[in-house]
Amino acid sequence: FLRIFYIFINIVTPFLHHGLSWTAFFHINFMFMCGSYTLAIPFSLSHNFEEVERFPMEESRKKGEAAVCWYKAQAETSSTYGGMISGMVTGGLNFQVEHHMFPRMSSAWYPYIAPKVREVCKKHGVRYVYYPWIWQNLISTLRYTHAAGTGATWKSQNKP
Repeated sequence: FLRIFYIFINIVTPFLHHGLSWTAFFHINFMFMCGSYTLAIPFSLSHNFEEVERFPMEESRKKGEAAVCWYKAQAETSSTYGGMISGMVTGGLNFQVEHHMFPRMSSAWYPYIAPKVREVCKKHGVRYVYYPWIWQNLISTLRYTHAAGTGATWKSQNKP
């Protein structure tokens, strides 16, 4: 039922209001673009930032050790930004570290477990990246993507 409702509201309704016109197509495409960016931006912020660990298993492989801890890899390849209000707006997407560590837990609990996750990460020497404000994460993401686009991240990771 919800899928039919979605299709009716987002695809059929613009044609009912504007007929078979470019305006209706514009409204539909604009809505889909907004929806796409609503998901893409939080995902980009949470996985592409300056301190991101791109190769969590690289060091242990070089030393011939067992694979890196799964929880450590989840924490060091994600970031968390904002707090409870950001969580309400994004549906919990801002708590990516907690989401990766506890994927089956309801996102409503992430603001409550985040301080304990930070504490445990600190105790075990695991890097936990937290940005109090989304703008700080956005700036870090833009710096990271610029560095990745110019090859600066590749050069720094592959120095002899």
